[in-house]
Amino acid sequence: MDVEKYVRAIEKSLTQMVLREMSSVDVSEIWIDTSIPVDLIVEILKTQQLKIPQELQAITNAGKVIWVRKT
Repeated sequence: MDVEKYVRAIEKSLTQMVLREMSSVDVSEIWIDTSIPVDLIVEILKTQQLKIPQELQAITNAGKVIWVRKT
């Protein structure tokens, strides 16, 4: 599986969400934007190094925080 194309799609989606002035994003919003399966999005967020926009503070999945910006 070519994980890199999914990483790029998720990074692009996160950038677009920040442009909509979102500081916290749920995985379902990334899914709606990219059509990547939720379980794959979660796996990529947990295992890959993504370029996450500075303005983004947290990513959740069904109310559980799966990524938070360390201050």
